[in-house]
Amino acid sequence: MTHRIEQVESTLRKALAQVLQRSISDPRIRGMVSILEVDISPDMKQAKVFVSVLPEEYEKRTVAGLKAANRHIQSEVKKLVALRVVPHLKFELDDSLKQAEQVYQAIDEAKAREEENTDDNAQSQTD
Repeated sequence: MTHRIEQVESTLRKALAQVLQRSISDPRIRGMVSILEVDISPDMKQAKVFVSVLPEEYEKRTVAGLKAANRHIQSEVKKLVALRVVPHLKFELDDSLKQAEQVYQAIDEAKAREEENTDDNAQSQTD
């Protein structure tokens, strides 16, 4: 990835966060929407915007609202960034945070079971 693409991704991520925070009044877009990543194609014409939505119950509706407001969001971003052409934005739900949470829960459960087994073994040895 070139330095230029990284710069544009960073600039777009900041502008998108600002637009979502201030310029969107679509009732479908609810909860806390976080821009996790912006991935621009090598020709800089397309950009995948990975978002996270909390609470989970708002995810589908919020992503649908973002897709519906795509043109408005793009025009607002264009006002904030110094690019001749703003890439076409494609919003996608990023569930990596959910997956990470599930992994941490599984680890915690495994630790708890191991501690129970260790405690049970220690107690049976003392009996």
